[in-house]
Amino acid sequence: MNTATSNRHHDPLAPLRGAYPSRGAADVLCERVANVLTAGGFEIGERFLTDDELAETTGLSRSTVRRAIAVLRAQGWLHSTAGRGTFVGRREGPTPSSDEGRSPASTSLRIGVLAYSVSSPEFDWFTPSVMRGIQPVAAETHARVELIGGLGHAIDDALAQLDRLAPDALICLSVNPSDELLLRHASQRGLRCLIAGTAFPELDVPRVCEDNRGGMDMVVRKVAEQGHRRIGLMMRRWPGAWLLKRHEQWHDTLRDLGFDHDEGLMHWLPNRDEAYVAPSAHDAVEAWFDRAKPTAVICGHYGPTLHLGQLIRQRRLTTPADLSVAVIDQHADATKMLGVRPAMASLPLQEIGRTLARQAVDWCRGQTPPSLTRLPMTWADGATLGPPAKVRP
Repeated sequence: MNTATSNRHHDPLAPLRGAYPSRGAADVLCERVANVLTAGGFEIGERFLTDDELAETTGLSRSTVRRAIAVLRAQGWLHSTAGRGTFVGRREGPTPSSDEGRSPASTSLRIGVLAYSVSSPEFDWFTPSVMRGIQPVAAETHARVELIGGLGHAIDDALAQLDRLAPDALICLSVNPSDELLLRHASQRGLRCLIAGTAFPELDVPRVCEDNRGGMDMVVRKVAEQGHRRIGLMMRRWPGAWLLKRHEQWHDTLRDLGFDHDEGLMHWLPNRDEAYVAPSAHDAVEAWFDRAKPTAVICGHYGPTLHLGQLIRQRRLTTPADLSVAVIDQHADATKMLGVRPAMASLPLQEIGRTLARQAVDWCRGQTPPSLTRLPMTWADGATLGPPAKVRP
């Protein structure tokens, strides 16, 4: 009996069936396959397992298997022939380790991107802005980017679709609650997942987001430089870590400056859509102005410009004569609602995209990204901010 026959009797694939870690599963698979080949379980030129067979043997996702096979091919352990399959190579490469990866120049990477809003793409301003940062890095590194949508259905169907697409890394721009479960499962199955923004903060997934505390601190100080001391804040009562961080920092910076920072200077807009757009919401904003008497207001996101714009069009408010305004957000609706370009702190959306794409590529090469990367907002002067001309009586 020759060595190969003897080894097959003892199931040479047994080392591949052990448990795999939630992160770095592809690297572990590389090492195990190399060890199986080194042990003589397969002869040079012999047909190896297909991706589907290897996925079934190991219990890993097809995308994880593809990443491992790509590394093994690049190092000579395996080679593939179109239409024929994968075969054992001459084992000219060193045993793969977690520090080794593959070059995008030799094997094109595939990066999947989950869109911010699949249900309402016409209102999705976030995805195009981030994609303008992702695409140049993808072109530079020869990575293929696929914008993925429609994963907000049954989790098993979503995972099956993701396995068919088999990306090397998945960048999530989505805020759809169902995609949180998808990310959790995909990460546990070994797919490299990254998040843009502050959605799903409880997931242990690398993320790149705006610096919400630093951005709010900058805006408060810019408004204060104009001579304002009573600086209000308006935000919709949405759930989200980003909103709470902006609210907390508004208090902290006003306190640091020695200004009034009581919650009376804060106006929360309704969360429910029907209440948010009701005429009573506009009246409540004007009543808050009369009660709190701010000389400047920070819109913590573009949403409050809907109410300020309505009061401006009804000639119940003039900016900056009655009230100076600064906005955190670069949504086009802010300018549309106010009638002029506001003083604004813009989110670093393109830079978020560039950073995510670079981290995804580097991760596929073996360099694990940091768990959190915060990027600063940028300030732009506008027509809505000036000195406190007068205080409402």
